[in-house]
Amino acid sequence: MKWSMNWTLFRRSLAAGEFRTLLLALTIAIAALSSVGSITERVQHLLLGQANETLGADLVLRSDHEIAAPLSNAAQVQDLRVAKTATFPSMVGVHPQASAPVAAGEQHVAAASISAETEPAALTLASVKAVSDLYPLRGDLRLQDGTRTTAPQAGQALIDQRLQSMLGIEVGSILDVGLLQLRVVGILGQEPDAAFDFSSLQPRLMMNDADLAASGLLGFGSRVKYRLMLAGDAPALAEWRLQAAPQLERGQKLESVSDARPELKDALDRASRFLKLAALLAACLAAVAMILAARRFALRHYDMVALLRTFGATRRQVQQILLVQLALVAAMAALLGGVLGWLSQSALVALLKSSLPAPLPAGSSLPWLLASVLGLVLLLGCAGPMLMALAQTPPLRVLRREIEPSARVGLQWLVTAGLMLGLLYWIANDIQLALMVGAGVLLALALAGGLGLVLLRGLQRILPGATVKIALRQLQRQRVLVAAQLGALSLGLMGIALLTVVQSDLLSAWQRQIPANAPNHFAINIQPEQASAVAQQFSQQGLAAPTLLPMIRGRWLALNQQPVEPERYSEARAQRLAEREFNLSVAPSAVSEQGKIVAGQPLQANIPAWSVEEGLAKTLGIAVGDTLTFDVGGIPISAPVANLRQVAWESFQVNFFVMGSASLLQAQTGSWISSFYLPPNQTQWIASWVRAMPNITVIDVGQVLNEVQRVITLASSVLRLVLILCVLAGLTVLIAALDTTESERRREAAIMRALGATSKRLAAVWWVESLLLGAVAGLIAGGGASVLGWCLATQLLNIPMALNLLLPLYTILLGMFLAALTVWRRLRVFAQTTPMVLLKD
Repeated sequence: MKWSMNWTLFRRSLAAGEFRTLLLALTIAIAALSSVGSITERVQHLLLGQANETLGADLVLRSDHEIAAPLSNAAQVQDLRVAKTATFPSMVGVHPQASAPVAAGEQHVAAASISAETEPAALTLASVKAVSDLYPLRGDLRLQDGTRTTAPQAGQALIDQRLQSMLGIEVGSILDVGLLQLRVVGILGQEPDAAFDFSSLQPRLMMNDADLAASGLLGFGSRVKYRLMLAGDAPALAEWRLQAAPQLERGQKLESVSDARPELKDALDRASRFLKLAALLAACLAAVAMILAARRFALRHYDMVALLRTFGATRRQVQQILLVQLALVAAMAALLGGVLGWLSQSALVALLKSSLPAPLPAGSSLPWLLASVLGLVLLLGCAGPMLMALAQTPPLRVLRREIEPSARVGLQWLVTAGLMLGLLYWIANDIQLALMVGAGVLLALALAGGLGLVLLRGLQRILPGATVKIALRQLQRQRVLVAAQLGALSLGLMGIALLTVVQSDLLSAWQRQIPANAPNHFAINIQPEQASAVAQQFSQQGLAAPTLLPMIRGRWLALNQQPVEPERYSEARAQRLAEREFNLSVAPSAVSEQGKIVAGQPLQANIPAWSVEEGLAKTLGIAVGDTLTFDVGGIPISAPVANLRQVAWESFQVNFFVMGSASLLQAQTGSWISSFYLPPNQTQWIASWVRAMPNITVIDVGQVLNEVQRVITLASSVLRLVLILCVLAGLTVLIAALDTTESERRREAAIMRALGATSKRLAAVWWVESLLLGAVAGLIAGGGASVLGWCLATQLLNIPMALNLLLPLYTILLGMFLAALTVWRRLRVFAQTTPMVLLKD
């Protein structure tokens, strides 16, 4: 019976429009949270899955010595797929016996038995990779023509195009690898895990690990890198990792995508938190609407509660009825918000299909469930205190209409603020960040609302016309309500306008800063003996020879004679920098080419010293005068830090974190690197250059910039969806404010109609009122976005950018349109009010 009464009350209130604004506000909040949660979850699964493919597995155990069998046996017991690799440098030669090329359908056949007594016709150093039959576990191994292939069988080999060009062979040729003769059965085009293997900079030969023992290449002092690769269900991987961790020996390390690509995981986590905080902004604005809607609901239900109390209902029973009503509102909002969120993110994914690296995996229901729970908590926090105060209505209210329970509005705002701060902390996982974001939102709302009131007062003195004067006076009468409307609407519009500034104006200004002849290609792995040949290649194309800089690998050993211990650093980035190998180089002899020195003295060629980039020095705690020791090719090299310099990374020139003087690194060997500008009509020449010098890798910066643009488009589109929902939440505040003042507006309309005003005049007044509200909110949004974008460009990024003076005009027009569109129908109804309302009251 009690449930039947609750359902009847809810259905009648819903039909009468009592829950309309409350339901709309909560639906928008849940839609914002669920859509952002779903799309970030899907993008994370996609990118992390692709990162697993670049790792070749879900989990990898790296080792500088052979991995014990019990570890792989334990993985197989837990139904994990297992693969093994061993990578090492070796000389590879062409066997002198001729052989016919292998037909396309016969690439994986057993190698012919060939005598090992003859000497090879040619030799070259290659990176040999011995793999097991299941390699790779994630991603694809592809041939040069793009077709998928599997690991080579025993007696076979796959080689890359560089090794093919160096040896001048075809598919079907026989190669001497140690004591083995292997038949080439294909030309490698793609290895999924090559990005994390620096040995892949050398020409590659891939063989089956079953041939490894017979090759005679492994022995004492061999430089072999072993990898045990695992793939399977996450729980089984986690259990195996827990078992394996205590058994790890020196030189062994477990890596997942979070370890191998920590920057990717960190970036995704930060992006997810940022988008969720942006979605919470929509929830904050919706909370304002919910408070106003709850106040209206309470004002209109004093009589109903008084009747319930008269018929014998206790306060507790009334509170239970009201809580059930809120729960039903939350349930309906969860359904509607889930549908709206799913439609929003599905439409967004369809629009961004071309910008995605691959189709997004299906999402789960977890983001919607989480958003629904948060919506319920938000509803209880925003509307709960007001409705609980409604339950205090005395039965005497039936006879004395002036009696109203004391609704502690301050308590309601305090509860809502505390709730929003808790949600901010839960998403940001940082109390300081949560306080900053919360304070920023409140300050922005207050400033926008206050500035809007000031502008409205100024317009009252400037704009002519009786209709405009009446509209402005009515806006001035409800200052708190108008400030809330202005703050909510302008904040949503400002987000969209600022995103437009960042995505278009700011990005365009940054691209204009790049000189027209800035380097757009990098060439790496140039050997010292190829320097003159590289210059000749450029000369033949009518291009100036690029500047070549040595790139020497070195591991940081000590700071001021104290061994470097990565675990001493608190920041994850500092730990990664401390344990990685550095690319060192020799500083140019000309001081003007050494970069902007911010501390210390320029390097001198005859004095051993280091120059360190200032950001790296700050992260690792390095100062001028400190002594750094690097291990370069097994030789420790120590010298003091002569200076800290500022590096213009955006110049696309070759830059290094650490550079040494000529006397310090001149005797060290390594490859060379260069950057150069290539006109668009000469890019075809790159292919012939690489064929002539296959060891050189050329990187197209234009492709990198296109990838950056694609990522920016993806992120900004998701953010634009969130900000559109923020604008909808702001418009909901307008509706809630209109509902709150409905009875007052009806009485005003009745009085004005009694005094001779026509319905057209009343409609005109309220039209002007809504247009002024939207125009002022749009002006604040456009002006604020222009100023913030300019500050961001000039003060933070040091990019000169002019203020976009047209942006405020666009936001004014958008604000007027949205405000008028939101309230026009309700205002027309109010304008039809007759003087009979006064007699009925």
